Amino acid sequence: MIVCMKTKNELSKPELLLIFQALSDPIRLDIFLCLLKNKEKRFSGTTYNVSKSTLSHHIKLLKEAKLINLRKEGTTHIYSVNEKLVEQVGAFLLEKTAATDD
Repeated sequence: MIVCMKTKNELSKPELLLIFQALSDPIRLDIFLCLLKNKEKRFSGTTYNVSKSTLSHHIKLLKEAKLINLRKEGTTHIYSVNEKLVEQVGAFLLEKTAATDD
């Protein structure tokens, strides 16, 4: 097994697995990409032609991976991308790519 030192702000392996597993499903990836494009959005089951419970399940997994945030306005749920985490993942991937170029 290869052991590498983790930097202070680096995501842990379990965190990375949770993030990439959450994005591995086509519907969850579509939800995430839609939020990246639109900043905030309210979703319904008809948005992705799935039942309300299925959509709720996909959103729950994205929230558990901390990829999206939820803001409530009355009974309306408004979702947005966790920009801090996206920046962290992007920086991590760039750092690892740069390290392999040496």
